[in-house]
Amino acid sequence: MDSLEELFARARKNEEIARNLFDIEVAMLNVAKVQPFLEHLLQTVQDKFGVKHVWYATVESAHTESLIKTLKASPELAGKWVSAPSVEYLAATKGAREPLVDHANLYRFFFMTPPEIRTQIRSIAILPLILEGRLAGSLNLAADDQERYRADKECFFLRQLSVKASLCLSSVVAREKIADLATRDPLTQLRNRREMEDALEVEISRAGRNDQPLALAFIDCDDFKLVNDAYGHDVGDEYLKHVAEGLCAMLRKSDQAFRFAGDEFVVLLPDQDQEGAEQIAERLCDYLYANPLVIDDMRIPVKVSIGVASTSQIGTGSARSLLKLADKRLYEKKKRKPSAATRLSSQDQC
Repeated sequence: MDSLEELFARARKNEEIARNLFDIEVAMLNVAKVQPFLEHLLQTVQDKFGVKHVWYATVESAHTESLIKTLKASPELAGKWVSAPSVEYLAATKGAREPLVDHANLYRFFFMTPPEIRTQIRSIAILPLILEGRLAGSLNLAADDQERYRADKECFFLRQLSVKASLCLSSVVAREKIADLATRDPLTQLRNRREMEDALEVEISRAGRNDQPLALAFIDCDDFKLVNDAYGHDVGDEYLKHVAEGLCAMLRKSDQAFRFAGDEFVVLLPDQDQEGAEQIAERLCDYLYANPLVIDDMRIPVKVSIGVASTSQIGTGSARSLLKLADKRLYEKKKRKPSAATRLSSQDQC
């Protein structure tokens, strides 16, 4: 039977663990984006509980595609997550939604453990992560000794951490989705016109403070209506997504692309004067035309017109005046081009 001192010591230890769990939950609820959430959770668990090895294992499925994409995008999480085939993961964990602890059969979890630590760990705790009601993977803790996560250990606090981590993850994923709905174009995944207006105000202000140029490219798809009429709206949607992907492929990290409306796009080009922006616009036109949309047996050329304006041409003008000037240049470019019917008759299709 435990002595009174041992009971008090255990109570103090449990109180400390409960306080740490509460601190983790509060910290996680204050994170609004999935990537910083995933980064912060690992670091906080490691710091609060003194765990040497902490990492994620994700189940490979359509349900976790976005989560895996976020993990891949984080340099801070490199080597701290593993993607596991769904069948193997479910077989090893028996699809458990309760924490698992083990010190004797670690080899069965090797496929869901980063290779560099497989030979170092002596006991492991696997905490399921439930995302939107479905098993998405696990938060894994491992120690260099067998005692910490022995197979016969009580999992009460691990269960609490698993539940709190799952609830917070589901919450931040939902919040990010809502934010994306407000700021992203659902078809092309580019930021929308509202975001463009806010970003343009910021960039205009920054350019003025730093005495640096800023250019804006207004882009219109020449034959979008013809593509819609000839091939249907599904192909038209693919056409717009293809244009958006082409823009993203050609732009610098500092550039920003937006879907303005319909078949119109806007690109902000920081630190670019008029001449440099005109050269970028020409390269964009050439790239899109050299990479037609290919669907089944059709090759649909992508032709765009681009109007460019820079802050050097509007003096102390506003964001609205820069956008208006680029729109005017775009209209002038389109007026000089042959009619849509003439362009369509000259298109090659296979």
